[in-house]
Amino acid sequence: MFVLSQQRLKSFPRIVAIAILALIYYGTAELSRHIASTPQSVTPVWPPDGFASAAILIFGIQILPGVLIGSFLANIWAFFNSDNLYTAIASCLQVLGIAIGTSMGAWLGSYLLRKSIKGRNPLLKLAHVYRFLALTGFLAPTINATVGVLCLCLGGNLFWAKFPSVWVTWWISNVAGICIFTPMLLSLYEFYKQRIDNQKFLSKTERQKIQIVILQKFPEAIALLLIVVWISISSFYQSLNLEYILIPCLFWAIIRFGQLWATTLIVVMTTIAVSGTVKGLGAFTSFDASYSLILLQIFIIVIVVTTLSLGAVLSEKQQAIANLLHSRSRLIDKSIQLENSRSSLDRTTLMLEQQNVELTESKKIAEAASRTKTEFLSNMSHELRTPLNAILGLVQLLQDSKNMDIQEKKDIQTIYDSGNHLLNLIEDILDISKIEAGKMELYIQEISLVLFLNNLVKIIQVQANQKNIDFLYHFSSDLPPLIRVDGKRLRQILLNLLSNAVKFTNKGYVIFRVSCYQSAIADVVLSNSSITLNFEVEDSGIGLETEQLEAIFLPFEQVGESKFQVQGTGLGLAISQKIAKMMDSKITVTSKKGVGTTFRLSLLLEVPDLQSFPSFHTYQSSKSREKSIFDEDLARKLPLNILLAEDNIVNQKVACKMLSRLGYTVDIAENGLKVLEALHRQFYDVVLMDVHMPMMDGLETTRHIVSEIDVPKRPYIIAMTANAMESDRLACLASGMNDYLSKPVKVDLLIAALWRSQRHHPQERQE
Repeated sequence: MFVLSQQRLKSFPRIVAIAILALIYYGTAELSRHIASTPQSVTPVWPPDGFASAAILIFGIQILPGVLIGSFLANIWAFFNSDNLYTAIASCLQVLGIAIGTSMGAWLGSYLLRKSIKGRNPLLKLAHVYRFLALTGFLAPTINATVGVLCLCLGGNLFWAKFPSVWVTWWISNVAGICIFTPMLLSLYEFYKQRIDNQKFLSKTERQKIQIVILQKFPEAIALLLIVVWISISSFYQSLNLEYILIPCLFWAIIRFGQLWATTLIVVMTTIAVSGTVKGLGAFTSFDASYSLILLQIFIIVIVVTTLSLGAVLSEKQQAIANLLHSRSRLIDKSIQLENSRSSLDRTTLMLEQQNVELTESKKIAEAASRTKTEFLSNMSHELRTPLNAILGLVQLLQDSKNMDIQEKKDIQTIYDSGNHLLNLIEDILDISKIEAGKMELYIQEISLVLFLNNLVKIIQVQANQKNIDFLYHFSSDLPPLIRVDGKRLRQILLNLLSNAVKFTNKGYVIFRVSCYQSAIADVVLSNSSITLNFEVEDSGIGLETEQLEAIFLPFEQVGESKFQVQGTGLGLAISQKIAKMMDSKITVTSKKGVGTTFRLSLLLEVPDLQSFPSFHTYQSSKSREKSIFDEDLARKLPLNILLAEDNIVNQKVACKMLSRLGYTVDIAENGLKVLEALHRQFYDVVLMDVHMPMMDGLETTRHIVSEIDVPKRPYIIAMTANAMESDRLACLASGMNDYLSKPVKVDLLIAALWRSQRHHPQERQE
């Protein structure tokens, strides 16, 4: 990365480069003080250090004097005291000390980083990103802040008692400046260097192809920019609390456009965030200005670390694919050489041996990159689901309140819909990752077909009413009451098809039809047998051209009118088609521009014996009579002694309020050791078990329960965790848990799990 830069500086006067860097440092410092300074003269982000770090990483230590001069100029006017000759000299020495500390921190962080990554771009590997954040992003500001605040105290500009608070403010503003601006400048330089390489090594035709691809993506890039600007202004000027929806937008940018566009969007959104926060506006505003700035700075660091990590993971995966292609190319070359020197049998044998070795190595690299990506997405899912659990849980409680007017209920519904939208974005990204890795599995269980379809109708009816279009549905009278299927995945497919139909229909109707091939249903339900269900979604919407029909099932591809293309990720139909394929079926589509579209899905499903489910009718009928999602009489109908294992205080409060609304009184244990103490102290029917807890996690705690407590006295253990991958569910069940709920927890699913617990000790329930 640095060789080209060093050579360019040989033909470019070093003194001019130093002067330019000094002017940039000084100019960005003055700009920050005027634009992003609070009434208390605090700057939450210090861009000059970001520019200085990027310049040293690109051009080397030879332009370090530019940092020294720029820092001196940026601080001399703030701390210069001209009362007399002594104070003037003292203030100059003080500012010089600050400049030396800034230069020393920038040099040491960059030097250690270059040594540890051997001069490579620090944004292309996950390990290198973490070294960049640790050395350039955290170590350098530590030296800078320590020397700078020490000079202020020694010069008499600051009381020693203020040293810790001023040091934290100084340090975190430098960290934010480096995290925001240095990655963007490094990405910009990498893009510039790649263009030079393309001019040198690519043919004119190849360069034209690249330009065509860029032009094709340009409208999408502009749409993404407008979305980010709108969300940023809404969050940091209007206090709509949408700031964390910016994270999926950054995922979109890094996946579709690469690091330069993602880091540029970070600069845009953080500029808006800082500008709004210092004016006392936005999501992070509070009565304490210092607390507001800390919240803002933490948010900035979170989105930067998340984006850079995902970018590095994707870069490593692309490099692994490139290595695989290179290995294939080398194998082809070697096979040609072998054909000229050895017999046909020997050539084939050697080629296969070498191919196996190199493909095995490349496969290991690709699998490692895929595991890293999956682990990262799983961790991000857990971190995003934890606050969503509190948000959606409290919203479900508020939805059931009788003390709100119509407008307040609409506002609560808007919050719930927005939270669900963010949850769906997280699910889409996880699903496409699991499908690509071949790790998605179907979880087959018995579901009530009538209740399943009625729940879909309720959801889509609300969407259709909002658009003032007709929603019609027709279900054949010979549908079986129970089917065996992965209800979650089937619901995912049908909701996607129905929601798309409503979204792309401005006037007219949407029709949902369900039918089956078999007519004598009485013979079907007496024992386990198979039946073919046909699902059909028809709309009178905008329709599609014939050449667009295949593209709609490709990931991140959106067709139709451009005004609809910013309303989703472009993953829904791609995921639905892949799930349908896992179910040994396929979604088919017919459409005519301006007339409408029809999607069809046929599934061969098993119909279970109803006699195996004696409590099915009682439970379903009672459930259908409920007007509220909360059955306040549930504790009387299903008396349970419940223990909640949860360390997060907010999640404790949400779960307790939910269960209290159902009539239950709940005991709480904040870690696995206290769970075991509680179970040895008294009997509990149900334990709601979190996985991530201090001292002893949920999996280890469950294994202790299984080994230490006999079956008659063992509680029904329900996992209630933000770990939402299929592997997490299997790990919970493998440890001995009886059931599984992912956060955010929905009330109806919690109630269903509590009903399932009655099968654990049926004889005790009767007593």
